[in-house]
Amino acid sequence: MSPKNLKTPSFWPDVGILALLTGPFFLNDFIFLNIETAPQWLAADYGSKMLALIVLFAVLPLRRAAASTIKLKATLKEAVTLAVLSTGAVIFANYFFRVLVPIEIESLVLFRYPPLTPGLFYWTDITFGLALTAVSEEFVFRGVFAVLAARYLSGTAAMVLVSAIVFALIHWSHGLTSMVVAGIAGVVLMVLYLRTGSVLPGIAAHYAINFADFL
Repeated sequence: MSPKNLKTPSFWPDVGILALLTGPFFLNDFIFLNIETAPQWLAADYGSKMLALIVLFAVLPLRRAAASTIKLKATLKEAVTLAVLSTGAVIFANYFFRVLVPIEIESLVLFRYPPLTPGLFYWTDITFGLALTAVSEEFVFRGVFAVLAARYLSGTAAMVLVSAIVFALIHWSHGLTSMVVAGIAGVVLMVLYLRTGSVLPGIAAHYAINFADFL
């Protein structure tokens, strides 16, 4: 990010828009620290992600940015193949850091999801909840982030790295492992978006990754 770009009139408004859009994902963890039951967690989780989507579609520049990230620029076969490979890569990373080479530091785990037993809340979360997460996070942290940040970040590597760091940080209350895996997922899913030109493969991959983790 060059000093010249920092002085352009659009830089700080764009930063403010991104902060407004990503804010709910950071703030909901503060709410998580003060809840004890599954219904409270789901209300906070769904509320924050729905708020982000409301902001996304209520603010004209964001709505336009989101709309531009839907159409595939790759073939359907390529998009499906890349989505499957991306899903497998993140699932393996999750297994590697949680089971094969555990890196968790318990003192950094500030919040654990309350258990969900099979029933209304369980099936609501495994369907609507995981879909809401995939849609909101892919539009915000891949699609719209790429559209706005591309104006100031030179090179694909910088785009991928910054987006992955931001995505890792929204998992701050869940501990080191969650942040590391989220950072890896951020890299993989941003590359998937950049290769296909659409958030749709990422939404499908994101849902599959969370579904596997949920089980």
